[in-house]
Amino acid sequence: MQKLLKRYFECVHVIKIWHITATNKRSTQVASGVMSSPIRFVVLGDSAAAGIGDSDKFGNNFGWGYYLARAIQSPLVYANVSRPGAQSQEVRDVQLKHALDFKPNLAAVIVGGNDVLRNGFSPQRFHQNLRTIVSELTALNSTVLLLELHDPNKLLRLPKTLAGILDRRINMVNSMTRAVAEEFSTKLLQTRQIADIYSKDMWHVDRMHPSKKGHQHLAKNFRKILLDEIAVAPVRISPVHVKTRKESISWMLLKGTPWFFKRCFDLLPAVLFLITKEKILNAFSGRRGKEDNVHFANFTQSQSTEAISA
Repeated sequence: MQKLLKRYFECVHVIKIWHITATNKRSTQVASGVMSSPIRFVVLGDSAAAGIGDSDKFGNNFGWGYYLARAIQSPLVYANVSRPGAQSQEVRDVQLKHALDFKPNLAAVIVGGNDVLRNGFSPQRFHQNLRTIVSELTALNSTVLLLELHDPNKLLRLPKTLAGILDRRINMVNSMTRAVAEEFSTKLLQTRQIADIYSKDMWHVDRMHPSKKGHQHLAKNFRKILLDEIAVAPVRISPVHVKTRKESISWMLLKGTPWFFKRCFDLLPAVLFLITKEKILNAFSGRRGKEDNVHFANFTQSQSTEAISA
């Protein structure tokens, strides 16, 4: 598996690199006889980093990183080494190497969503992984961007016990992300404070990934926290295409449902275990189950890392 991932990222590292030049800025520099080195911007992480939820008719994903890169008013090279389904361990062990080879001035790390959904969730390991990633990037004098997780219970109706477990895990991840951001003086975007973040048009039909508008709003808000260091033009918000009921049903049948069942085979045993354990603890001790320090065995031989693509 590690060899396959290594080959995958060798390909990604070459293919997903854009040379983006702000024309006016470049012409001014050339006219004055001065040409500064381009900003090198790299994105690491999971499906939220990879742009899932914002694709064109050919299946190419763009995402907030692409829109932010387009808005930066300097010559820029943008690389996205993220992978849908990635957890913090993979970002640390695989993606980080490619990011460091890129020698970025600006780096974004978007991770944690898949960690909280897996049966082997360990908050301590997540903290160690994120801290290592950010430490090595800041050692290169990179400006690092981090993102807190949103509250999925605002978008999805989940069983009460499962919703509680997910809420506690996400709060732990967000708390650790804030701690790392404070320790290394990184720039942190607090997702839940973004205006209208839970508006329906901000989210893809799967309700798990941002829509095109959602990705553009993330780029818009990252721009705000970068303005004190980098000149960034306003991010244009595209007109929203609201899927018809027929399009939504078609998407769910062709892509959403198959993905859902693949994920269920990985998560369901762990979810049932957590719910049962919590109910037993509540019944016999009156205490809430604290699964946050428990490492659950893998219930399957392999875990699905396939993410939904729009």
